[in-house]
Amino acid sequence: MLDFHLHLARLPDPRELDQQLAQRGYSYIAVACEPWEWDAVAGLEKGSREDGNSGLAGVAYGVHPMVAAETTEEYLAHLQKLLRENSRAMVGEAGLDKRYPGYEAGGIQEHVFLKQAKLALELGRDLQIHCVGDYGRIVKLLQSAGFNGHGPRPVFHRFGGDTGTVRAALPLGALFSLHADSFRKKSTAAAIGLIPHENIRFETDADETFMQESDRVTAQESAHVSAQECAHVSAQESADLAVQKCAGLAVQKCADFLVKKLEFVVQKFNEI
Repeated sequence: MLDFHLHLARLPDPRELDQQLAQRGYSYIAVACEPWEWDAVAGLEKGSREDGNSGLAGVAYGVHPMVAAETTEEYLAHLQKLLRENSRAMVGEAGLDKRYPGYEAGGIQEHVFLKQAKLALELGRDLQIHCVGDYGRIVKLLQSAGFNGHGPRPVFHRFGGDTGTVRAALPLGALFSLHADSFRKKSTAAAIGLIPHENIRFETDADETFMQESDRVTAQESAHVSAQECAHVSAQESADLAVQKCAGLAVQKCADFLVKKLEFVVQKFNEI
């Protein structure tokens, strides 16, 4: 089971969550969208190599359009350094999003996206793409950057395009990473049927908002520590134990919910 797009650093207790996912046979690509997250994921990757038992299957470093307007040359130099130091890393997620500043044609989002697209081609890395808006524009930008179906692949993360997008992007070697949302629009669901199975991936896109969807640890579960657990400890120690138990339950619930969400995406695909 491979989750092709997961924001591990934005989820509770990432290192422990990684271990819980590994125990469930769940692997994932850890995607990082801005400098603090790049550094967090790089640290998690280093730890996973040292631990030896990890669900981490790969990483991706990029500048998300939500922070494109804040991007500096220093940011981009740091990104390039990280990517050059890690030959396994993808680029991204990068793209366009009409909800954030700089979306207009020729704007900062386009500039930052093209920088990353060209870097992916230069380094020979796949490019994880975020698009909320005009998929046709993304395809044209990829073509102008030099994507041609030979070499690095564009990966349309949380795919929400239509049949026109699929037909235009397949000659570029595109992969299409499907999320539960990919099946909500009739136009996207119809487009999925045109994608060869070898070009399909599955994802949860889980981030800091993910636990709002899940069955959260209830207040009773959070506070509950058995009398036996607390019998021989102080009040402060009892409180600390309750916090530890709550955190542990939250991570386990997150891991279980990730499995359910990814299984749901695969199930929806198999129903097409």
